This record gives sequence, C-alpha cells and structure tokens, in this order.
Amino acid sequence: MDAAGTATVTFTVTDVERVEGVGRLAALSAIEIELDGVALTVRGVRVLRQKNRITTEAPRYRDPRTGHWLPALILPDELGRAIARELHRIVLREGPAG
Repeated sequence: MDAAGTATVTFTVTDVERVEGVGRLAALSAIEIELDGVALTVRGVRVLRQKNRITTEAPRYRDPRTGHWLPALILPDELGRAIARELHRIVLREGPAG
C-alpha cells in the first residue's frame, strides 16, 4: 500500500467450468486476486442464470447460527463488477456447454 492508502489490485480468471442441469447454476469459476504483489486464489465463484441475463455471486457459506447462506468474500463494488464483467464475457463467448 502506498503513502496515500491505495493498493494495486489485479485479477485473473484462472478457471471456468460450465455446468448444465444444476438449476440456475451456469458455471463455477476460480479467480486470482493480486493485492500489491500478494496473490489470493478464490474458488467457487458462481455464474447464475437469471431469466434473460446472468449474474455472478461470490463463494458462500452457511451461517451455523441462522442457517442462512452468506458471501464468504466481500469485495469492493468496483472490483466485484469488473470480475463479473470478465466472467460474463467468458461464459457468453463460450456458448452452451456440451
């Protein structure tokens, strides 16, 4: 992090696995997020079918107290949108699985 409190963040989609016949799930993906030279691998990013569009969700876990599914990773909006755009581009470019 520099003196102004900003960090260099980049991401790479490292894997996209198309999924058919599992409800709304269209694909599972893995990404690598690099924060000032430190790489983190995130697996289980979901691409979902939503009527006439697709959406992207971070990996989730079930809260043991409430039973609700919650995001396992919360990203800044700008980074989350950039990752979603790239995943959607890849999924739509590849077309249907099979």
